[in-house]
Amino acid sequence: MNKNECICNTVGIVVVILLILGTGVSTILLSSVYAQPTATLGEPFLVEQGQITGQKEIGPDRTQFTYSSNGTLNGNIEITGTGNFVSVSKDDNQAFDQGQGVISIKDTGETANYTFIEVDNATEEGKLVFLGAAVYNTNSTGELSFLNNVLEIFKGEQDVESGNFVSTSWIVK
Repeated sequence: MNKNECICNTVGIVVVILLILGTGVSTILLSSVYAQPTATLGEPFLVEQGQITGQKEIGPDRTQFTYSSNGTLNGNIEITGTGNFVSVSKDDNQAFDQGQGVISIKDTGETANYTFIEVDNATEEGKLVFLGAAVYNTNSTGELSFLNNVLEIFKGEQDVESGNFVSTSWIVK
């Protein structure tokens, strides 16, 4: 499989996951004619708190954002994160975002890169609710090695006025 086929397959999987999450379903339903088993996401592997650190209008309905975060990986590994994304505004307070970032272990500096897509919706309470998926890549042979070629799904909420956000992530197996 060449790189373009891999990217297309990954994007296809991510779109399906986003569609499932976008309906508000908290479990993934696997349907067939004779049975309807379900699978849950399990425990999150990453919980982050962060803030939007910059934004720049780059075109009609297009804004580029930068962010930084702190979080806990697998319940006990302290990480920092940075990244950027481009947000394309849609009707009805919705947007589609695409970006990339890096997480680093605070103690060792070990890193993992990721690319992501997300959809978000502004609420009347001044919050931005977002759902998305990310694919990780790392050359790490240490604590982050498990993230190489891993797909995650995430959800979060941002306070629009302050730019502060919280995000919770699960690995898709």
